Amino acid sequence: MHKIRIAIFCLALSFVSCKEEAKTVRLHGELKNFASELSMGVETPQAYILREKIQINLDDQNKFDITFDLDAPTYFRLGRNTLYLSPGDDIGLFCDLNDPMAATFTGKGAKACLYLRSKPFPKGGSYLSGGQLLKGNPTFEEIKIKIEEKVKLVFANLDDLEGVSDRFKKLERGRIMFDAANSYLSYPGYAAYFKKLSKEELPAFNQKAKEYFKADVENYLQSGGDADYLNLDTYRGICGECVELLGEENVDQAILDFIKTNELVYHLSNKGPVAEVLSKRGEVESEIKQTEYKEVISKAFKNYDALQPGKAAPRLTMLNEEGKEVLLSDFKGKIVVIDVWATWCGPCKAESPYFEKLAEKYGNETVKFISISIDSNKKMWDKYLSKHTKTSEQFICNRIEFKEYELQSVPRFMLIDKQGNFIDAFATTPSNPAFEVLLQKNI
Repeated sequence: MHKIRIAIFCLALSFVSCKEEAKTVRLHGELKNFASELSMGVETPQAYILREKIQINLDDQNKFDITFDLDAPTYFRLGRNTLYLSPGDDIGLFCDLNDPMAATFTGKGAKACLYLRSKPFPKGGSYLSGGQLLKGNPTFEEIKIKIEEKVKLVFANLDDLEGVSDRFKKLERGRIMFDAANSYLSYPGYAAYFKKLSKEELPAFNQKAKEYFKADVENYLQSGGDADYLNLDTYRGICGECVELLGEENVDQAILDFIKTNELVYHLSNKGPVAEVLSKRGEVESEIKQTEYKEVISKAFKNYDALQPGKAAPRLTMLNEEGKEVLLSDFKGKIVVIDVWATWCGPCKAESPYFEKLAEKYGNETVKFISISIDSNKKMWDKYLSKHTKTSEQFICNRIEFKEYELQSVPRFMLIDKQGNFIDAFATTPSNPAFEVLLQKNI
């Protein structure tokens, strides 16, 4: 059994206080269609910004058994499933990465997790279900009827739920309302796609839909001034709309600090600690009020100290197309140009032709271009490569390998010198002429 200890921030302005002594949570069971090494995301607002995770290692039968200390009830993200765990929980589970509704949970704390199996996905438009609700080209009024029916059904299911805490029910009532608001806010984009509207038709349609659903959105955002809702993924995505509607003076300070901190760290994760981001840090730190978020900023930037130019690139293990293990350090003595990507990433595939063109132009005995996929499904990677000719050398690895690289999104481009030190751990995209300029400067 693996013993893990994680530090989870206590929630600001929450009626649940941190306990002096953390209690142990145990999770054990089987995970299907997951990588053998994976991580479970911690969903408190501060941990979300820092992308804090709990590592899970599966055995050869895809099973695991871990314990960790937890100070207060917390949401976690495991693949496409959301878990709600409290100190003292002991849960046996089965989760399928490809089918969240197939998940099973047993033991102490299981009821909340079972309820969350049917939680809608904010990025899928919540109750729009990735556009499924738009089948048959419904009118605005028909869409409203469908969403309200969903809301009524989910409220009834929550009201019938027993064996969970009052706080869990409070948060989940909030989720229902914010998912409804998110559904209305997401509708114009989904509808425009399914209706195949032209660029000329799009603005008028968006404005018409926005005006039609305006009152509904406002109705469901009325309770959005409570910082405890920052624990919900749906709310984090639309909390800016809540501030706009309610006014800064009518929302908890933690919400304002979260928005500013999250935006800053987002830019940091995409651009690295460049001058523009460092300047923004000073502005944000002077504006936020809560100590918790000042600490988040400090910790976030500290994580990037080891990625500065001249610092040694952390160890990285990957597999080539033949399945042979290769280390990044094997390329010492050469300048290494890296493209980190995935077959499911549209922007990655859009940048690939530019990267490959540079590989053709500059690749030689002393300059090595490598593309590293973080696909969890190797068959998808193999299939993609069989249909696309590449000049750069192709590798695949578990995303966990990039933990020390602060890899929050792809594509990501890096340049490493002959000694194995960073030239730029956050290089611009190859489609930007500045990428080639940086390359020319260092070869």
